[in-house]
Amino acid sequence: MKLTIHFDGGSRGNPGPASAGVVITDTDTGKPLHEAGYFLGRCTNNVAEYQGLVRSLEQAKSLAGTSLQIHSDSELLVRQITGQYRVKSPALKPLYDKANALLDGFDAWAIDHVRRESNQRADELANLAMDHQADVSGDSPPPAAGQTGDAAPKTPCWSAKLSGRNGKCLAGCGTGNEYTFGPTTPDGFCVHAALAVLGDGPLQWPGKKKTGRARCGACGLTINMMRIH
Repeated sequence: MKLTIHFDGGSRGNPGPASAGVVITDTDTGKPLHEAGYFLGRCTNNVAEYQGLVRSLEQAKSLAGTSLQIHSDSELLVRQITGQYRVKSPALKPLYDKANALLDGFDAWAIDHVRRESNQRADELANLAMDHQADVSGDSPPPAAGQTGDAAPKTPCWSAKLSGRNGKCLAGCGTGNEYTFGPTTPDGFCVHAALAVLGDGPLQWPGKKKTGRARCGACGLTINMMRIH
């Protein structure tokens, strides 16, 4: 099946609350097959764009797509995927590799850069996911008049900052010493921080508890945690 993909990603703040929007249609009939917005937690604009591409390709695979025409308004991403630019960012490289691995699973594909106005529906879905701070489908009702992300239901979100041992992960993973996460840990999250966070189960803490500490049993690294909302 030939599929046409439009996707978009962005954050409010860079980094900040981020999301991606994906629209997939049957190329031959123009029939919409998948429309969704994905809330990504806190990340940069470029990470959100790559997450949008990865989510698009995963959905295209589940729809039994064989040939893809992909449209993005991120010139950086398009030029990196087509080999015109190198990927130097440690935060983007794993997503770049994942996207290429997924692309290898299709018979044919092409990607091009389009203007933002040609990517409007994907942008709408991405903004809707940011407003709700949750994944949304194309059939989701828009926020009520005057409703903002602050008024929408929120999933608990935490900031985890590494301390001790100079705040550096012994495994050398991650790109810093502070991470934001929700129900799941984000891409690039320090493995030792993840062990400590999931081991102490902050997501199951009493709802009013705002701060706490977790300690990694593998390396002794201390994780200072603060509930953001």
